[in-house]
Amino acid sequence: MQRVKKRVEQSMKSVDIRVSSCLFMLILLVGCSGLPDREALQESERLNPLDISGLRFWDESSVAVENYDLEAELVAIAAKGEHKGEINHLALSGGGVNGAFSAGILNAWSDLGTRPEFDVVTGVSTGAIVSIFAFLGSEYDQELYNYYTQTSLGEMFKRNSLLMLPFNHAMIDASGFEKKVRRAIDVSLVENLAKERSKGRVLLISTTNLDNEKMAIWDIGKIAQVGTDEARTLIQDIVIASSAVPGAFPAQRIALPYKGSLVEELHVDGGVSRQVFLFPQQLKVRTSDEHVKNNIYVIRNGHLKPEYEETEAKFSTVSYRAISILIRRQGIADIEHIYNFSHHNQLGFNLAYIDSDFVKHGLDLASQEYLQAVYRYGYEKMMQQGLWSNSPPSLM
Repeated sequence: MQRVKKRVEQSMKSVDIRVSSCLFMLILLVGCSGLPDREALQESERLNPLDISGLRFWDESSVAVENYDLEAELVAIAAKGEHKGEINHLALSGGGVNGAFSAGILNAWSDLGTRPEFDVVTGVSTGAIVSIFAFLGSEYDQELYNYYTQTSLGEMFKRNSLLMLPFNHAMIDASGFEKKVRRAIDVSLVENLAKERSKGRVLLISTTNLDNEKMAIWDIGKIAQVGTDEARTLIQDIVIASSAVPGAFPAQRIALPYKGSLVEELHVDGGVSRQVFLFPQQLKVRTSDEHVKNNIYVIRNGHLKPEYEETEAKFSTVSYRAISILIRRQGIADIEHIYNFSHHNQLGFNLAYIDSDFVKHGLDLASQEYLQAVYRYGYEKMMQQGLWSNSPPSLM
């Protein structure tokens, strides 16, 4: 009896130790999650990155940007369209590894010889990466192909230890990804971005500012035209931030000049705000007249139709499945918004997405084989010229 009692006491002691350890870790998590006093950030949306006005503006906000009028930019694009007979917009969505889908489409488009020069390109999350290459044109097709098919995800992303999570601020070590982005966005590429912006073409990439809960929209070409090392670093930071899935990847700090010092905003994935966008929500400008053909191309790097998949009643499985549904539904709403804008202004609407005919063949989503399969799917659908839909499947 004494022996049994002793074992029970030892077991209870072991439980107490585990509970105490868990409480200690929880305290660490709470302590590490506290933010320092950041009163200056209440004014940050009025601050100028690089101390230069006109490099970014905000969605769903009336905050004025000095020396920058997006509506005037679009009117200028419309005027240019009168000479060439058309205006082409490309909107690239988020979607993680499914960004290989848009890479396949763009490269096939080049091979068909029908790919237009886009007047306005917008990118969110993985679409932010693709948008850089899409904006610069077909001469960057090989770089785009290599980026999405020739790099192992293991080289870019490594899982952090759960025990070290309170000190790492994210589940994934994305240092390999960050290095890859900074290598890709080099001096030569930034110079080319600046040249294209001088032609009146516009490249917009979005991030989500966690401090003010707004979507920041960055004019990448204007930043490139600044021509400094700091401007190149800012473009790199924006692309990294736009792809930073909250919790999984580290949030990106973007510094702004403030009263002789610096204040840091915390930015994450643009997809938190919107999965894809064409213009800021508050913009009501019509971008062309009846004599100019206005083409809007939206590429959704993911599925829009429901997919049946038996779900286990486990915390991880249920959570993952619910978030996947939430993201899909958000993407549908964002696309419907663009479609309604296009329909109201009598603009040509073209949508591409991963349809139910894509077969995964049991591939691991984190494998290089999956990336290559998604790339081939986008490439072949474009080559077969059976890719574009004139309305979202939700409205058919």
